[in-house]
Amino acid sequence: MRLLADECCPAQVVAALRRAGHDVRYVLETDRGADDRTVAELAVREDRIVVTEDYGFGELAVRERLPLPGVVILSFGRESNAVRASRAVQIVGDQGEELRGRLTIVEIRRTRRRLIQND
Repeated sequence: MRLLADECCPAQVVAALRRAGHDVRYVLETDRGADDRTVAELAVREDRIVVTEDYGFGELAVRERLPLPGVVILSFGRESNAVRASRAVQIVGDQGEELRGRLTIVEIRRTRRRLIQND
């Protein structure tokens, strides 16, 4: 799966997703300091699902209706980076293409999803 990990994602999450075989572009490595809108435009241009801990991407997708391929918000509170990485790999592996066209909020014990209206 083609993913775009936002700058706020822990490096351990990015490394785990890459080890699981996903094509992950990491903003911290390639576009450090880019604002959310610039990252969103990059995701659209490269057809990558955004993985982030920033609810601002949900706003861009739902309220502003930017045509994002998908957004996965990792909302884990104070969990360790190892737990975050494990859960991220699990969700991307289990849900795969179902993440496309959706805003997915991943918590430790539940996952919430809604369609992104891109009309």
